[in-house]
Amino acid sequence: MTSSNPAQPVADASTWAALEFPSLLQKIASLAKSRAGAAMVKSLQPCPHLPTVERRLARLSQLGALLADNPGPDIVALDEVEPLLNRLSVQGAFLLPVELLLMADFLDSLSGVMNFLESNEALPDETQAYNELARLANQLAPLPSLAKHARKLVGPGNSVSSLASVELGRIRRELARNRDALRLTLSGLLQRDELNGVFSDQIITQRAERFVLPVRSDAKGRLSGIIHDTSGTGATCFVEPLEAIEGNNQLALLIRKEKEEEERILREASALMAQDLPVLKQNHACLIKLDCLLAQAFFCRKLECVEPRLSANGEIALYQARHPLLAWRALGQGGFKAVPIVINIPAGQRVLVISGANAGGKTATLKTMGLITLMAMCGMHVPCAQHSRLTVFRRVLAEIGDEQSLDLALSTFTAHAGRLAWMVKEARADTLLLIDEIGGGTDPNEGAALALAVLNWLQDAGSWVMCTTHYHRLKAYAATTPGVENVSVAFEEKSGQPTYQLHYGLAGFSGALTVSKSLGFPPELLELAYQQLDESESQTIALLHEAHQAREKANQEFMKAKAEMMQAAQARQQAAAFLKSAEQRQAGALAEGKRKVREMIRRFEQRLEKIMNRVEEGKAKGEQVSLGRARQELYETRRQYQAEMETALAPQPEKPLPAPAPFSIEAGQAVQILHLRQNGTVLETPKPGQTLVPVAVGVKGVRIMAELNQLAPAEALAAKPLTTAIRVDAKADDGLALDLLGMRVDEALDELDKALDKAVLAGRSSLEVVHGLGSGRLKAAVREFLASHPFVAEYASPANRPGAAGITVAKLKD
Repeated sequence: MTSSNPAQPVADASTWAALEFPSLLQKIASLAKSRAGAAMVKSLQPCPHLPTVERRLARLSQLGALLADNPGPDIVALDEVEPLLNRLSVQGAFLLPVELLLMADFLDSLSGVMNFLESNEALPDETQAYNELARLANQLAPLPSLAKHARKLVGPGNSVSSLASVELGRIRRELARNRDALRLTLSGLLQRDELNGVFSDQIITQRAERFVLPVRSDAKGRLSGIIHDTSGTGATCFVEPLEAIEGNNQLALLIRKEKEEEERILREASALMAQDLPVLKQNHACLIKLDCLLAQAFFCRKLECVEPRLSANGEIALYQARHPLLAWRALGQGGFKAVPIVINIPAGQRVLVISGANAGGKTATLKTMGLITLMAMCGMHVPCAQHSRLTVFRRVLAEIGDEQSLDLALSTFTAHAGRLAWMVKEARADTLLLIDEIGGGTDPNEGAALALAVLNWLQDAGSWVMCTTHYHRLKAYAATTPGVENVSVAFEEKSGQPTYQLHYGLAGFSGALTVSKSLGFPPELLELAYQQLDESESQTIALLHEAHQAREKANQEFMKAKAEMMQAAQARQQAAAFLKSAEQRQAGALAEGKRKVREMIRRFEQRLEKIMNRVEEGKAKGEQVSLGRARQELYETRRQYQAEMETALAPQPEKPLPAPAPFSIEAGQAVQILHLRQNGTVLETPKPGQTLVPVAVGVKGVRIMAELNQLAPAEALAAKPLTTAIRVDAKADDGLALDLLGMRVDEALDELDKALDKAVLAGRSSLEVVHGLGSGRLKAAVREFLASHPFVAEYASPANRPGAAGITVAKLKD
């Protein structure tokens, strides 16, 4: 989707606050290495332009791939360099030696950054895939010669180096000579006998950058000179003797020349840097951007985020979605866990009406949807499972929480309705609206009427809507209106605790009185409350309870039937395994027979050659050769080998499977099922006289009934290699791909059930079902069947494939 008004923000301040988006950015900013990078993170804005979001998501994926084998580049001095760059833009300004070193460190770090960004070139055939990072690397210019020149100018103690210029070196050498001469003169004064008792200490010190001697105050008249200072007690005067005045004057002159030369060198170096100021500023901006991206990458890696697929047809499918802030909180709190949920809005559907008990996760679902959407639109990966899909919206608007304002004299309903009215005016065909307790805060009949009108209006506008409600009229509306679906939050009635899971196609009941049982209300009071319920309300609640119980019972019956079907499927697999084993034994026997025949032919030819050679040798020696005898020997040899060949090719009786050695079988014991050549785990200890025992086999732990005489200790498996195992080939009828085209619904579902059995037994991760489009009945039936199947985690049409609408891929549970 493309924004018609790029200047208009995706969300307003109320939506930011409701979804806690600034708090999320604050958490990400804490991972930045600089204040400038953190500030850029905090200023991130969702983008409504689909190609731009795709490019940003790809860039973060590329960055994450590099970080998988690299701790990341060392970005230094970003905050310290910024004011220096501003100063370089001022005419006549210059940098101090320590500031030159900062600039050199900054420039040197650019080389490491470029090496990091360009490290993808070492990956085969990956250069094009990393074009986003290459684009960022192309904007960097390290300027190594400038950094080297800056370091050359700085000497020990962050001073200007004496090697910075010939003149500075000369001045400092002359300074050293004059300083030594002046110290020698002052040392001579300290040693004079006539001045004995004049000095308070035998040292030479400085005052006002001039060398002086410490003279006792009561003896200052005995030394001619200029008094520059006195001690704190007044007992000592610091006197510049007349003999030192000329030397001090020469030193002062040389010091001034030194400072002038140092300033000239620094101005020259700063002017040289200023010539590359545009490049330096671009480097600085690129590193801030990279710091911002690295903070996002580190955050996403901590939360195990994935790159979502962006849907152009409005489809939303968030698998194992976790609220980003709750997931971050869970990292630092061992006992806290962010419960994952599934948010699913298929193409062609726009409205979800979420109902159920208080504290069941309805509001958290809205916030999870909103925050994950904003994260993705900022170019960040999201805390979901692989293959999750999202839609890019022009606007995301939320109305969550109590907007009551005493200052403005607004009631809860007035604030809610006013916000709702504004959102309705803003809604378009590319807008996502998240509304908590729609129409709440007023009379239920009027509130429900307003909510129905709003939902109808928004559906006509083509907006995506997720709302929560306790109104039964809205639940009925969702059940009977195309494009609208009921969603309930799961709730354990016995324990009174929510599970935070979503059930699609089923309205939830609030269960306020049920929840109240765990809050300390007297049972007699709650009984009175039940009596106060309106008859229609009581009937509705009863029907909802019955619906939930019926669904639970149906699930139990379904699981029981599935277990029986799995056993039947296991039997089919056993038969297939026997057939496969027989085919392999037959093929092995045929190969062994061919080998024996070849060996006999080889030996027959050798014998024949010996006979022929003996005849030829006899002829060559002139001996009398009996051809009849040779012919007789040849006939006998042929009969011998013909008999051996008939024996080798005769069918051999099949050896029975070896009987297992007797051993104790107990629940939880690892065993080998001999006829299947599979390892398994005994589920129950067999009773006396029992011949069958339940065993869990295969990667899915499928339950089968195995005969005791077909079990052996699991370690026996290591003694001889497996030659036969349950496996599923990649064919249309074996659990990887299933073609249902042209079938009736009942036939198709039967085939689908069998294919799922095979895929689960073989440890497959997914099953692809080709059902076509047609009237849509077969597709709907397939998806309804998959939605209730206990081994199906999720399902969806494959992305970026021709005819994807006629295919459903079911992902199987681990």
